[in-house]
Amino acid sequence: MKLFNWSNKKDQQDKEIQTQVDYLQTENDQLLNQVESLKLDLSEFKEENERLKEALNRSQFRRGLIKMGIGMAILVVSYILLVLVGERNTNLPWILLIEAAFIFFMLNRGESK
Repeated sequence: MKLFNWSNKKDQQDKEIQTQVDYLQTENDQLLNQVESLKLDLSEFKEENERLKEALNRSQFRRGLIKMGIGMAILVVSYILLVLVGERNTNLPWILLIEAAFIFFMLNRGESK
């Protein structure tokens, strides 16, 4: 009878250990699934971040080109007006250089914000 009880206790301990192992295994599987889903979420966020960075760079580049075009147009219009007004040719380069510097600083000041 004692031999029977001893083996019964051992079986019961084995069953408890097995249930603990099963519980830990299911918990481990759940945690692995959560890690995998977080990895997928992270990769999706990285892709979205890269896409938004590219869109931002393209739009800033486009805005820079537009500003440069506007600045060049202003210089051309200024040159035409100065020639029509009859400004001396020796003063034209200096006036246009000062105006170009002013336009350059004004256009770049807006990009830093």
